[in-house]
Amino acid sequence: MSVIEQICHRVAILDAGQVAEIGEVEQVFSNPQSAAGRRLVSPDMALPFTAEDGPIARIAFNGNASEEPIIASLTMDLGIKVSIMGADTRNIDGKAFGTMLISLPADPAEKQRVMEYLRSHPGVTAEEVQ
Repeated sequence: MSVIEQICHRVAILDAGQVAEIGEVEQVFSNPQSAAGRRLVSPDMALPFTAEDGPIARIAFNGNASEEPIIASLTMDLGIKVSIMGADTRNIDGKAFGTMLISLPADPAEKQRVMEYLRSHPGVTAEEVQ
């Protein structure tokens, strides 16, 4: 993976002989859209979680956003605590990128506030995962 990060501009991810994802290395590695991409780029973050773990969000940070204290700010600004379930960072073409799994509140209104807060930051994408 580190060789691909260093020398390639575009990458394709195959899953059972089918193209699961294709695009710029920076985009695919920082925010993989396919399950195969998530397993390949962040294998530890592809671990299954159970219903007892509650709702989980996957956050992708790209560029300067990976250096911001967004989770700390979230808890201070909203007064909602979240747990970090897993995280990974990498350097692609001299830029920092990261992904993180966090627990979300069970309350739908609080969960919505957390997701809106995360998505309001430039360079951050957030999605609830099953």
